[in-house]
Amino acid sequence: MDRFSRQHGDGRRTVRALLERPPSVEEEGWSHAALELFGADPELEWVPVVGSGNRPLAIAGRPLGMNVEPRLAGLQEVRPDETLPEAVRRAMARPSSDRLVPLMRCDSHERYVAVVRVERIIGELADAFEAQPLPSPQS
Repeated sequence: MDRFSRQHGDGRRTVRALLERPPSVEEEGWSHAALELFGADPELEWVPVVGSGNRPLAIAGRPLGMNVEPRLAGLQEVRPDETLPEAVRRAMARPSSDRLVPLMRCDSHERYVAVVRVERIIGELADAFEAQPLPSPQS
């Protein structure tokens, strides 16, 4: 099965294959808990902050530069059957500071399930574009 196998019936690629499940932290004490997770995993960039019932409230980003506290970003939900172009268009329509904040996947009860990193969506779209033959120049 290739990496583009998660498609609509019409062949459009969806975000389903790009879902990831980073650990989440509870609302109370979120900053300290997120810093511990970031310290334990140098690859971890984002940690969902959840409230009661595992409902997502925000997403905490790894501190950058001289900042010592994680930054909080708002949430934008994504459906597993949402196409890659739909998802990236919505992400890019956000304010510039939030464009690369992961999209959140919730279940039917609005509980945290997974995230999709926007960089992965862009990478998949770039790979799909490169895989297409370029039209020959018109003479």
